[in-house]
Amino acid sequence: MTVNFNIFKGNISWNALIHQLNSDILLRHILMKGNVDTIDLKLSYCEETGKGKITNKNNQLIGDFSTYF
Repeated sequence: MTVNFNIFKGNISWNALIHQLNSDILLRHILMKGNVDTIDLKLSYCEETGKGKITNKNNQLIGDFSTYF
């Protein structure tokens, strides 16, 4: 599956091909390419829409992601 990541700060976006959707894999991609200020991130995902949100420790929305099969 392909995951499209968007980080709002700096308008950073990229696609990644992954074989298993889990938070560890998503976080690794975000930390490596997202230029985020903290490693304390929270992910939420809706299986119905295939879309997720990336929030920081203050529960502020800093980005989003979506999956494509």
